[in-house]
Amino acid sequence: MLNYLAVSVIPIMIFVIIIVGIKEKKDVYALFIEGAVEGLKIVYKIFPYVLGITVAIGLLKNTNALNILLSPIIPILKCLGVPLDIIPLMVLRPLSGAASTALVMDIFKDSGPDSISGKIASVIMGGTETTLYTITILFAAAKVKTLRGTLIAGLLADATAIIIAIILVNIGMI
Repeated sequence: MLNYLAVSVIPIMIFVIIIVGIKEKKDVYALFIEGAVEGLKIVYKIFPYVLGITVAIGLLKNTNALNILLSPIIPILKCLGVPLDIIPLMVLRPLSGAASTALVMDIFKDSGPDSISGKIASVIMGGTETTLYTITILFAAAKVKTLRGTLIAGLLADATAIIIAIILVNIGMI
């Protein structure tokens, strides 16, 4: 029953929107086309930002640059009880949801979802946001130029969530 409701939500919403539009004597199809055109304009405006961040993430992952950049802090994190396979996730999560999901799947495959690494990865994925990606897209769409405060707050929130995930899993609360 619940599965049927979940599958039916979008068609029901579309039906309700059409009924309300007809009731208010609106040209629902014209409004839909107008919204689609606006959506395409937004996609056109933000595409360069999405492409740039996607290429940067691909380069970080595929050229081994991420491991080189992280090599100075790996011994410190290791002493603090951070599993080595979590470290790339800590860096990529604020950048990309797809890249971090791929890393989590690798962690699950290699260590298992119930391992310390799997649990930390799960909490990080649930407790953090793709901050840089989200800020890039939203601020580009809204044409906002100053983002320093937002960026600092978002990255501090991500860092806090990552630290709390590591602590809670290491002390056995999760």
